[in-house]
Amino acid sequence: MPAGRLILGAALLAGLCMRSNAMDVEVIARGLRNQQGSVLFALFLEPRGFPDQGELAAQRIEVAIDGSEARARFTDVPQGRALAVGVLHDEDGDKRMATGLLGIPKEGFGVSNNPRLLFGPPRFEAARLVPVPDQPIIIDVRYF
Repeated sequence: MPAGRLILGAALLAGLCMRSNAMDVEVIARGLRNQQGSVLFALFLEPRGFPDQGELAAQRIEVAIDGSEARARFTDVPQGRALAVGVLHDEDGDKRMATGLLGIPKEGFGVSNNPRLLFGPPRFEAARLVPVPDQPIIIDVRYF
């Protein structure tokens, strides 16, 4: 077998092996108070930027609202890798969290693991989880 075919075959096999280590992750944002705007989902593989800097997320998805929930499917997520997901009910369509006095959110938001919120945004460690294949991540959207 010529060396070129051997290298090509090895590269194709390596690509298939890498693909098998990836998975789809479904995320459901529930408890939306209305159908205005859309829901922004951001998947983070590391703490940097979580949860409020979606531009630093590994993947972002914007979806329409269906009833009181919205669903997103992230593809090619590294299987077995810890991650955190943040969601924003972007009611005004400006692609960022609307806030009032003292920075209190005017729009709904949530993160994976649904941690208890005190002051300030939730930390990556509180939202961190390892997704299970074929088991959606449920995020309860909160409003203040």
